[in-house]
Amino acid sequence: MSDDRPMVAIITSVTDGYDTLKRIMPQFGLTTEWVAVTDGKETAEPDHGWQLCDVDAWAENADRSHPNRLAKIAKCEPWRFTDAPYSIWIDSSYRVTSPLFAFEAVKFANPIAQFVHPWRNCIFDEATASKELTRYDDQRQFINDQVREYRSIGHPENWGLWATGVIVRKHKPDVGEHGSQWLAEIRRHSYQDQISEPVILRLCDLRPNPLPGDHITNPWLRYEGSARHA
Repeated sequence: MSDDRPMVAIITSVTDGYDTLKRIMPQFGLTTEWVAVTDGKETAEPDHGWQLCDVDAWAENADRSHPNRLAKIAKCEPWRFTDAPYSIWIDSSYRVTSPLFAFEAVKFANPIAQFVHPWRNCIFDEATASKELTRYDDQRQFINDQVREYRSIGHPENWGLWATGVIVRKHKPDVGEHGSQWLAEIRRHSYQDQISEPVILRLCDLRPNPLPGDHITNPWLRYEGSARHA
């Protein structure tokens, strides 16, 4: 690692043209790089400012089964794409609106920070709600099998639930273990990653520090998701 490496990488992923890559917001207070991991099918705003990386170079066969799984590689294991000691994952549905986003957000990474889910606190409730969403039509059987397994291994109800559209991390060994186990779980079960994340957090003895606000209303980001999120 170079001494002049950035302090934090802001990382997103766009596959199958799911969202438009939004123009970056230059950051104050610490050195920042912006990395977008894509399959080459993205649309982007003019002068967007992201460094583009090819997701296919990192993909396994399970990832290629669906573009949503491809996007999870950078989400779960952002350190593959940066030497920075901190990263902030943001879904491509977000536009950064604050020049202090990175500076302020990394203060919460102890070693992981996320928005608490505003409506639910339980993966089993999340699974029920997810099966009602059109975008998970092809995942219902995966979700059913997943829930059955998580009950069988004793994951508690109401243990906690976090929105996974923004994840702030300090790159430590236990955080890396969480990321690799989470990605394996997404490959094995559904790509609705908010169901699997708390299970892996608990197994890794981690619990995210809460970020201020929630994933819709917060000091740093504006949600601008495409119609495909519906």
